[in-house]
Amino acid sequence: MSVALPKHMKPDHLSRKTIVCVAIALFAAEVLYGLYIGIVQEMMPGDAISRVANAYYVLAVKPVRLSSIGLIWNPLPSLMELPLVALSPLWKPLISRGISGSIITALFSALSVGVLLKTFSRFCISKFYSFLIALFFALHPYIFRYGANGMSEAMFFFFIIYCICNLILWFREGSSSYIVKIAFGLVGGFLTRYETIPFAMGIGFCVVLNILYNPKEKKYWSAGNRKRERYRYIEGTLVMLYTPAVYAGIVWILLCWVITGNPFYFLNSNYSNSGQSAFADGASSLPVLVSYISRRAIPFLPPFFAIVLMRIVRKSLFKADFLCLLALVLSLLGFHILLYWRGSSFGWLRFFCYSLPICIAWLPYELSTYQESEPAHFRTPALSSPVIRTKNVMLNFFKVLIPVSLIVSVFLVQIVMSDYVIADQEGGASAFQENLQVADYINNHLPDKIVLTDVFTTYNVAMNVDHFDNLVVSSSLNFKQCVADPVGNGINYLLIPNPMGISNNDAINLAYPGLYVNGADWCAEEKDFGDFKLFRITG
Repeated sequence: MSVALPKHMKPDHLSRKTIVCVAIALFAAEVLYGLYIGIVQEMMPGDAISRVANAYYVLAVKPVRLSSIGLIWNPLPSLMELPLVALSPLWKPLISRGISGSIITALFSALSVGVLLKTFSRFCISKFYSFLIALFFALHPYIFRYGANGMSEAMFFFFIIYCICNLILWFREGSSSYIVKIAFGLVGGFLTRYETIPFAMGIGFCVVLNILYNPKEKKYWSAGNRKRERYRYIEGTLVMLYTPAVYAGIVWILLCWVITGNPFYFLNSNYSNSGQSAFADGASSLPVLVSYISRRAIPFLPPFFAIVLMRIVRKSLFKADFLCLLALVLSLLGFHILLYWRGSSFGWLRFFCYSLPICIAWLPYELSTYQESEPAHFRTPALSSPVIRTKNVMLNFFKVLIPVSLIVSVFLVQIVMSDYVIADQEGGASAFQENLQVADYINNHLPDKIVLTDVFTTYNVAMNVDHFDNLVVSSSLNFKQCVADPVGNGINYLLIPNPMGISNNDAINLAYPGLYVNGADWCAEEKDFGDFKLFRITG
């Protein structure tokens, strides 16, 4: 016969309804902030507008075809935005101000908090503390802004959190269903950002360590030839973990091959990361590298330092589970440090922020290591011992230390963001305003003229032009022919960027290297906007 436990001894689980309500409230707050950024401030980041533009080309460039989405940036953000972009004839700011992107990132921000709360609940963490940490994370100014600004980081945060939460649940419960969930989380991550590849390697390292050192896994390989069975178990688990993501990668490569003739178009074309990063400066020396990275990485590491401090106090730093956390943090942080060191990355602040969601997602497991095998909710005062009391003191101190570390992170990020250069890299408000000026000029003076432009750099202009059908853009079927012979293909105007930095990769600048500065005998300069020029075709 079952006996009901006293209320104070029952696990403090969060109901699904409560989690959904919190997620909906956060979603609404993020959407409102996104509207403020896009419509009031007009400071939506360029990359966010570019993702929306890629979705818009699918519907706006004739004939309608999915390949117009582009084959450079990972496709999931733009695919998610397609239904909202289809509604842009009813409300143009969905594309012109990037609001479609804001809604999608708000959705994934809400999902991240939902996954966190559910995982805290599964680890029997109190409702109050679960809410506290989840909201401290979600309302961290940097995290909150990326939940509203349409950038792919918020989606990637979700897949990081989803994978790690399922990883730590697998550590505790051992169910293979968590490996399957991680596998599809890695697929979502790969279709969002390429950094998923080193992150997946970190996850794989954690899986191997857990199989080797977690006593709960021993039963799966302890029979027969233990060494052989152990490696077979590792092999089978890794195959299950990586197969979906590898399949997604192969499909992506095949699509590039079929559509462009280059299977690695996303990797080595002029528009790719490698093409753009050719203009990155990198670090000239090791001290410069350390100074540059420290300034950008440390603001997101206080929770990690808090975990390290408590591990040292508890003499549990050199354990397999901490090596798992270290591998996860270094998988992304080390990857971006290496890229910047090699001059293959611009080293922007957002590339070093992933340590924060990694540590927050790991936190339920870290808190559980302070507990006995039996959850604290089922212990009675009579069963307390000096050891348990000591653990409780350390646990309570750690519970205070984590929110404090998040507050420290907020202050450090604000200090870094006070640097105008870093802040402009995060927002790019000046470029946004100039794009709007170009679009207004075309709308007011050239409403019925055919304009040729490579939307690699002029995507925001294209999103704000009233008559998109009068543009010949990179996704147009006749784009290459029009670039090769603008006069013979009925082009009236050319819009090109100043060939500096990544704008050197603009297709028109590549075809006519001296055009921006010297003009040509078959066209005349119509208008100089500062970073863009409009040329009239004269024949």
